Amino acid sequence: MKGIQNTSTENFSTILGNNKKFIVPKFQRDYSWDAEQWDDLWQDIELMISSHEEDHYMGYLVLQTNDDKTHYIIDGQQRMTTIMIIILAAMKNIEDFVRRGIEKEDNEKRLASIAALYIGKEDPVSLDYDNILVLNRHNNQYYKDYIVKLDTSMVRGLSVSEKLMKNCFNFYIEKLRGKFTSGKEYAGYIQTIADSLYFTKIVVSDELNAFRVFETLNARGVQLSSSDLLKNYLFSLVDYSGAHSSRVDVLEQKWSRLNDIVKTEHLPEFLRYYWNSRHKSIRSNAVFKTIRAYIKTDREVFELVDDMIRYSDVYMALTDKNDEMWGTDNELKKLIELLGVFRLKQPFSTLMSAKMCLSAGEFKRVLRDVVNVCFRYNVICDKNPNDQDAPFNALAISIYENHTADLSLLDKIYIEDSEFERTFAEKTFPYNSRNAKVIRYILGKIDHCNGSPSEVEPSDEDASIEHILPQEFSENWSFEESRASKFVDRLGNMCLLEKTLNREAQNYDFEAKVRVYGRSTYYSSNEICDRYSDTWNEDSIIRRQKQMAAVAKGIWRR
Repeated sequence: MKGIQNTSTENFSTILGNNKKFIVPKFQRDYSWDAEQWDDLWQDIELMISSHEEDHYMGYLVLQTNDDKTHYIIDGQQRMTTIMIIILAAMKNIEDFVRRGIEKEDNEKRLASIAALYIGKEDPVSLDYDNILVLNRHNNQYYKDYIVKLDTSMVRGLSVSEKLMKNCFNFYIEKLRGKFTSGKEYAGYIQTIADSLYFTKIVVSDELNAFRVFETLNARGVQLSSSDLLKNYLFSLVDYSGAHSSRVDVLEQKWSRLNDIVKTEHLPEFLRYYWNSRHKSIRSNAVFKTIRAYIKTDREVFELVDDMIRYSDVYMALTDKNDEMWGTDNELKKLIELLGVFRLKQPFSTLMSAKMCLSAGEFKRVLRDVVNVCFRYNVICDKNPNDQDAPFNALAISIYENHTADLSLLDKIYIEDSEFERTFAEKTFPYNSRNAKVIRYILGKIDHCNGSPSEVEPSDEDASIEHILPQEFSENWSFEESRASKFVDRLGNMCLLEKTLNREAQNYDFEAKVRVYGRSTYYSSNEICDRYSDTWNEDSIIRRQKQMAAVAKGIWRR
């Protein structure tokens, strides 16, 4: 691949050799591994040693260098830092022998030798180390001043990531305490780890080539974040533009604000929806490459980040009907809730653009149309969601550029009445916690349209979903067991019923259930008594669902 200098599989010792230095870019994400990941790595190492395996594979290590001496860690910093901390924890146990006067001279020599190989050279005057591994601007000082110096003293005012490093150091110290009876054995343990943990090392020349590697690794299932690369690039434009350090600090505060709103794990997804709200749609793996081509100056960096912060509030509000952005508008809150009930993300760019560029009334009109379009397209007809990207992107750009909403741009993904009614009439929803809200919403809307005084909330569990033909087959019904399984999850076989009455109905035969339904306040239960009280069979379910489909056609329309 163009831009890759070399690729090789090497053990940790070889990677560190020949006076190389490894630097976590100063704006790369902080140390974030926790006890679960520490223990997973510990168990892997223990199993490797106990089963006499010669190696353990640690995954990819992506490095950027121009001189083969100084390497910037683009991916792999969490694993590399943790391995260093394990080595330092073993050294702490050797130091304990020194403190207790056990083979003091030999163990002091061991510590010096191990430090030179894996940690760095110690300055004889300042006693500071020129570390082989240099962490980012938030983590390096604590790593250098305490962990590298094997200092477990209580330190106040540590950041979250510094506390994680401190706890990681203590975790491995305790795991290794008493494991061996001599410094020689601990030194052997360190050598075993360094010689047996293997990485696939990929060396690239610049950030863009690193991203090309990321594209390949992501295609193979390795989860790497384009937002980390983008952050490093944006900060580098400010840092290397000759700006005062205060500008970098301001940018750090703004980026932290963005992370606080969106959360790190959702940031790559947000970046894509943000960008697509005013630009031609791009795929997730093109976010870094595309934004990098647009943003060239420190001024553009600040404009971009400020704009992303504004849009991030809308992005997060779209996931929470109770967000203060929606105020006391109950209709708006219900529509926002349905985005989650239907598990919709495709329209987010459109809705972000609409919220930022349109009046409150126009935004609600767009949201209402989007929900109805997606109900037909996604929920009932189960069409390919990828085919929605282009129409939603066209509408988002149109709203951003013109400050009006031309909803005809969604015509391509609006399912016409005939197809919708035909598909609805045969729709099944296997019952599970995810589908329950969708089923409750559908039945509630149809009930309301047929005369029930109030709508049912999708999350109202008191409005339980009753399967008329029970989910557990019984011979008391006019169905063969093989046929019953094909009809039990049909919408025509479901109605709303109060939770207490549902428990009472249980798996009774149809005649007994009808008596319970007659006491319900829900239209769909009463309907069974009024229209189907004699028998319940395949034809009953088919007829009822066709009637429901005809009503649904009038409810979910533009």
